[in-house]
Amino acid sequence: MTLTAIWLLPLVGGILIAFIPPRFAKWLGVLVALVTLGISGGVALAFAPGYHGYQFTEQVPWIPQLHVFYHLGVDGISIWLVVLNALLTVIAVLATPLTMRNVNRFIGLMLAMSAGMAGVFLAVDLVLFYVFWEAMLIPAYFLLWLFGEGERPARAAIKFVLFTLTGSLLMLVGVIGEYVFTGQQTFDLAKLATIAPSANIQFGLFFVFALAFAIKTPLFPFHSWLPSAYLAAPTPMLVTFAGVMGKAGAYGFLRIAVPLFPNPVGWWDWRWVIPSLAVAAIIWGALMAIAQRDMKLLVAYSSVSHMGFIVLGIFAYNVQGQQGAILQMVNHGIIIPALFLFVAWIADRTGTRDRSALAGLAPRMPVMAGVFTIVVLAALGLPGLNSFVGEFMTLLGAWERAPVLAAIGAVGLVLAPVYMLRMFQGAMYGEPVGQGPSGDIQAGQLALVTPLIVLMFAIGLYPYALTQLMTSVAQAGLYK
Repeated sequence: MTLTAIWLLPLVGGILIAFIPPRFAKWLGVLVALVTLGISGGVALAFAPGYHGYQFTEQVPWIPQLHVFYHLGVDGISIWLVVLNALLTVIAVLATPLTMRNVNRFIGLMLAMSAGMAGVFLAVDLVLFYVFWEAMLIPAYFLLWLFGEGERPARAAIKFVLFTLTGSLLMLVGVIGEYVFTGQQTFDLAKLATIAPSANIQFGLFFVFALAFAIKTPLFPFHSWLPSAYLAAPTPMLVTFAGVMGKAGAYGFLRIAVPLFPNPVGWWDWRWVIPSLAVAAIIWGALMAIAQRDMKLLVAYSSVSHMGFIVLGIFAYNVQGQQGAILQMVNHGIIIPALFLFVAWIADRTGTRDRSALAGLAPRMPVMAGVFTIVVLAALGLPGLNSFVGEFMTLLGAWERAPVLAAIGAVGLVLAPVYMLRMFQGAMYGEPVGQGPSGDIQAGQLALVTPLIVLMFAIGLYPYALTQLMTSVAQAGLYK
């Protein structure tokens, strides 16, 4: 029951924490998150490299008359996403201030959301995947609605729900369609990948699943819920909301859309649509990031751009692209929470997130500036740091399949330094303006981002530690 504990422990812990006195909530939440991280890390350490298929599987009949099973497992696609979710949950709970209103409810919802996301990465049964997919969205809605920041958090929460609910309903149609049209009466993902329906049916099923995952990733032009949701989300929520939940959509592409629907229809290969949208997301997200003055929005749009690289790698349909996409999911999950944390800390000390109203902070906040430099360089893909390896592998895989898309997508690598360095240089250097910051980064905040900084260097210098455990759909030979 090891894998069950990874999602059940934070769920039960979150429910209990929501009803205990607020002064105890944070530290009990940290304990629950640390134990979950320990279990996840233990699974990763015991994971057998080179093994194709699911490990540590757990299977119990759930709805036997419909051939639905409670079936969990991890493989080379999901293992590091499970660990990433557990790690970022620890950081998110630690980043939660004790002075927050109803902090016990907030941490309880955070742990419940983490449980749902863990279940998405662990589920091997398609119906169970759908249940966990819905389960992770419910706490996210309440977190945005009840604890959102800004002028209209309720509107951002409703917009988030409407978009994701549309995708979820389409996915439900796809789940039913898989059961009906395969004729095999199974929801097991490994079995479904070997019994694809006719090409015309595949087109329809791919469409509903792909639209659901495109909304959640999000891909252009289905991304409009993201800026308002990220702007409204409190910073501790953003650590897992941006760091993990966006990966659920990309993971859905890699786990379901790609292996279950391998055959195009006639002369129109609809498998080119998604990588084309991915390239559009890379360019559009980068251009929108350049146009932003609010640093939180700038980071939000940069996330859209970087998620485009991940989807482009997935639809390269080769080992390099798909392993690069998995690696980049982890990289993005490390970098984007650190960026949001630094933006929040800068705003807390200066009273603004407007990069045009900030300048000359580095001499007055030297430690903050030094650590922030590393995060910014990782975000723009500097060799030696983690993002470079993932982006290189995704573009290499994309070049093998579609050189034109890879070349256009590479423009995003040029635009990334533009918006990242404009944000960093504008805030940290130049003639000081306005009131000085209230202080440099605190020791506790520095300790909070230290694991992320260490991982940026570790993965950048030795990515094989992760990639040796990674497999891809391409390696399974499920399509040509």
